[in-house]
Amino acid sequence: MTEEYVSNSDYQILTMELLGEILHFSKSGRMIVKVENNDSHVKSGLIVLDNKDKRVGKIAELIGSVNSPYASIIPFVQTKSKLAGLKVYFGTDGRKDFHFKSKNKKRIKNNKK
Repeated sequence: MTEEYVSNSDYQILTMELLGEILHFSKSGRMIVKVENNDSHVKSGLIVLDNKDKRVGKIAELIGSVNSPYASIIPFVQTKSKLAGLKVYFGTDGRKDFHFKSKNKKRIKNNKK
């Protein structure tokens, strides 16, 4: 499933690709998702969204076989019980993988002497 929408911040056309369904939570608290579209450009560091474009987590690593991978996702949300069974997505901008950047990052000054 692919959806396109215009981002309010950049006015770029973004494509939302289905990552998969949240199966369960590991003992470490990570979400485990079976990657449904194996030929897509899923990799570590991508931000994962729900169907309402809310940031749910970030892909930490891909595990399992190459033919049937699973994504281990570090969650951004506290209500884990409501997320099991939820379909999640990741965003691309058509040219390369799209990474959401936090606008609240503190800038670190380079203090070279």
